[in-house]
Amino acid sequence: MANQNVFYGDTIVARATAAGVGAIAVVRVSGPLALALTDALLKKPLGDQPSHTAHLRSVYDSEGLMDEALITLFKGGKSYTGEDTVEVSVHGSEYIVSRVLRAYMDRGARLADPGEFTQRSFLNGKLDLAQAEAVADLIASEHRMAHDLALKQLKGGFSKDIATLRDRLLHFTSLVELELDFAEEDVEFAERSELKMLVERIQLEVLTLRDSFALGNVIKKGLALVLAGRPNAGKSTLFNAMLNEDRAIVSDIAGTTRDAIEAQLNFEGFMLRLIDTAGIREATDVIEQEGIARTFSHVEKAGATMYLLDMGSCSLADAEQDLMMLKQKTSRVWVVCNKVDLLGNADRQPWLDMVAGLGLEEPWFVSARDKASVQALRLALEARFLGGLSDVGDQTVVTNVRHAESLDHCATEMQQVLDGMASGLSGDLLAFHLREGIRALSGITGEIGVEEILGSIFSKFCIGK
Repeated sequence: MANQNVFYGDTIVARATAAGVGAIAVVRVSGPLALALTDALLKKPLGDQPSHTAHLRSVYDSEGLMDEALITLFKGGKSYTGEDTVEVSVHGSEYIVSRVLRAYMDRGARLADPGEFTQRSFLNGKLDLAQAEAVADLIASEHRMAHDLALKQLKGGFSKDIATLRDRLLHFTSLVELELDFAEEDVEFAERSELKMLVERIQLEVLTLRDSFALGNVIKKGLALVLAGRPNAGKSTLFNAMLNEDRAIVSDIAGTTRDAIEAQLNFEGFMLRLIDTAGIREATDVIEQEGIARTFSHVEKAGATMYLLDMGSCSLADAEQDLMMLKQKTSRVWVVCNKVDLLGNADRQPWLDMVAGLGLEEPWFVSARDKASVQALRLALEARFLGGLSDVGDQTVVTNVRHAESLDHCATEMQQVLDGMASGLSGDLLAFHLREGIRALSGITGEIGVEEILGSIFSKFCIGK
């Protein structure tokens, strides 16, 4: 990527720490005047001090002393933005921070736009676009798995995979483009069988990355788990017990829950978005009917549905009917048999056989009113969800919808190339689809430019014309 030394040529300033009162607040300044504007606030300038050093100084504005600050210098592009940068750490008073910001702006700095420091980092070649997006994901991460994926992307793991795919495709595209320059000689530089194998491999790898988005999105945003079941099965009781707080109203009146209630449940490695829904039954009024319709809407959109049944009052036939209906809405249904504490040593085998007969995973037997039982269910949920994720740390997982769409576009263009080769499509049209595939991959990291194909040609061949 071309290095643009200064974006717009101006100097920006903004608070780098979260708003609100705290022990310390950091004001970040970046741009060609960052050092000069900082010196203007000091009685003892820092302009000659080396990069990556910190200095305790009193900072002043036109009204007088603002605070004692620790000022850190980043010179010569050796900073997050790739520009001269100064970070001023002051006491976390909103009044002090606002005065420092105003002092910089009065002397020529501009208040930074949202994300502009990271935007400058991208434009100055410090980060590619995928890494820049990972910064936002890292800040927003709320659990270990989301943090690990964002950190891996920030370090360039995903970008390296995209660059490898892109470079392989770029090489063959340059050969196809070269053929067009020698069309009169009827020369074939790109051997078609090799090109076909390459495109097939790239398409497979691209589709694998694209399909990982379903998992990546769940890791990033949390698994939506719907609690479904008949009225009074204990859904709201279990919902409250898993959260360890009273979020849902619990009563013996059927149909108490009319609309969905959602809450986040943080496990050690991931986040669960638990959704309590209206009971499944023949509605007795319009409001309850709408609540049940929303239940099925949540089931269709969720990552999984946990069907809760009351072993004492729900028949095997009714439970089987409900589960068959849920299986039509979602591919991931887990069964929880509730109120085992009221049934003593009742035979569980019929329930196990019914669930197995539907091709579902083995049900859990719990009492929603027993803390130990609920804790065991939480651990079982965690194990079931994480069971298929043991190797996530070793593979690339797409977490950004823009990346998934770009990968899908690339896969479509590769299919166009394969179809074109099978039908004898001309080289210029094959080159067009290859270029579009490269453009789609380049859009992920922000390295868009068909001119690189020409650069690849001239770096490998001497074309004397």
